[in-house]
Amino acid sequence: LEALTKTNDSKQQKHFQKIMFSECTRMEKLIDNMLVLANADYQSLPVHIDKCQPDGILLNVYEKYETLCRNKHLRLALSLPEDITNDCYCDIERIEQVLSILIDNAISYTPDGGKISLSLKTTEHHCIFSVADTGPGIPDSQKEMIFERFYRADSAHTSKDHFGLGLCIAREIIRKHKGSLRAEDAPGGGSLFIVKIPTCKNCP
Repeated sequence: LEALTKTNDSKQQKHFQKIMFSECTRMEKLIDNMLVLANADYQSLPVHIDKCQPDGILLNVYEKYETLCRNKHLRLALSLPEDITNDCYCDIERIEQVLSILIDNAISYTPDGGKISLSLKTTEHHCIFSVADTGPGIPDSQKEMIFERFYRADSAHTSKDHFGLGLCIAREIIRKHKGSLRAEDAPGGGSLFIVKIPTCKNCP
């Protein structure tokens, strides 16, 4: 802002304005993430449970990211059950937030020409979302560490838009749903994240 006030060059002004907008957006995202975690610490993370169709959730997320992946030379694949899926009880926006966090990470770690796969399975008692990529994968020693706050696998990427909070937030959201989130090795290489939430409203 100080540099902007000292120049009369219109090109430089636009350049500085672009930087300011980018940094404000980044700071806004960081603050939002910190507020989510603060609410989780005080057991006050807002979650609004309602009946929904899990295949609709995954389809919405797929449509949101399909163009972005194509522009980044990545293939985004979607796999849904052939049979009608059971309804589940969840906070639709929060579950979409979790899936978005997982896909954002997959995009960051997957090289050009790679593939990101979204899939859904349902059982009598659980709804299982999966996000797999063809990136470098996660060493066994880090499969739990990646869910810690501010943890970053810096050797894999250096994007400053990732604060090391996304996976921690995702796990907190899933805990509020009485579910689980874990990382595994994807078949053929890469990472696989599995989100498992109960289908019933008052499951233990």
